[in-house]
Amino acid sequence: MCPVIIDRSKHTVSRKNIAPEALKVLYRLKETGFHAYLAGGSVRDLLLGRTPKDFDVATDAHPNQVKGLFRNCRLIGRRFRLAHVFFHNTIIEVSTFRARLTAETGEQGPHFKQRDGLILRDNVFGTPEEDAWRRDFTVNALFYNIADYSVIDYVDGLKDLDARLLRVIGDPAVRFAEDPVRMIRAIRFACSCGLTIEESARKAMLELRDKVALASRERLYDEFLKLAFCGQAEKVARAMLEYDMFAVMFPEMASWMKEPGNESRQTWFFKALRQVDIWKKAGLRPDEPLLWALIFGEYHESLAEEMIKQGYRPAEALVQAVLNHMLNHESRVQIPKKIAHETIRIMAMQPLFARTTGAKPKRLSARPSFEHAFVYFKFSAGLKGRNKELVEWWTAQLKGGSAGNSE
Repeated sequence: MCPVIIDRSKHTVSRKNIAPEALKVLYRLKETGFHAYLAGGSVRDLLLGRTPKDFDVATDAHPNQVKGLFRNCRLIGRRFRLAHVFFHNTIIEVSTFRARLTAETGEQGPHFKQRDGLILRDNVFGTPEEDAWRRDFTVNALFYNIADYSVIDYVDGLKDLDARLLRVIGDPAVRFAEDPVRMIRAIRFACSCGLTIEESARKAMLELRDKVALASRERLYDEFLKLAFCGQAEKVARAMLEYDMFAVMFPEMASWMKEPGNESRQTWFFKALRQVDIWKKAGLRPDEPLLWALIFGEYHESLAEEMIKQGYRPAEALVQAVLNHMLNHESRVQIPKKIAHETIRIMAMQPLFARTTGAKPKRLSARPSFEHAFVYFKFSAGLKGRNKELVEWWTAQLKGGSAGNSE
């Protein structure tokens, strides 16, 4: 198939909007005789007038050849062998064009697919066209050629981008079985880029959503962070609930939110993610412990209330509630222990904000994670219409630097 090639004069991708680190990688590959393309979401975002979060490079240089060109390079991955080229504050990911697979090569070969379709290893190298057809969505399969500054399209991605349509390359059921995380990515791309998921893909997502549980727990954690920090977290959350995919990742909380007569339980969840979107728009990103505290907050408080009825003290109940939930070994999402323990500290401090006499405020404000705990306290107070006086007191004390000096 001949690609559609758009000359520089007819598209909006400009080198001035490409990270200089990515340009260095592209030019060095080109000058060494390799094909060097900007690939994936960065091309899509540049064509949409958005600022890409990452710049990925695709090339015919094999991983070891890339490593030989850059001293600041490290090879990573078993499933997909990739080169990471490190700069001061930036990593440029370089992938070798992958082949369009036509036959299985066995468990010990470069490509291995389980019977259920899940790809476990994929290191068969190919051509730019093959690589484009191997990508997940048409709008993510566009290339920017540094040799002549053209945009190359093998899969009608430009038409879909103009139509604001998110279309899977190939049979959606097969592609989602190969990599179930593509269903989560579909929701993120649709929400963050203002695209509509094509109907056959939408149907496949509803049918295959349970396969998301086949992905590694660590990868699901990373993917959820991408959802939360994409700038459209509230919109993403609504879509995740619509496709019932949140229930696959966080079944306990999803079940709690769906209990009859408790429709309001989703309000906290959506408003927490709306706050994350507000911070993102302001150029801020909350630390992960605060993110999880906010997302799970009302659920954890509900669990703690049940424990208080059983005789637990409030702080102890909150600690145990978060501990039981976030470090549950049967969880579908692997939250790192360090993050979970910092989230526990945030929640354990909540009852302590009621103590405003003597040296207690000063001791509390000196604790690690105090700032995050106070952000949570203010958010909870505003949403639930409670503790207004305490929020005002603490705000005044902290503003004046006098926490702990009140008698």
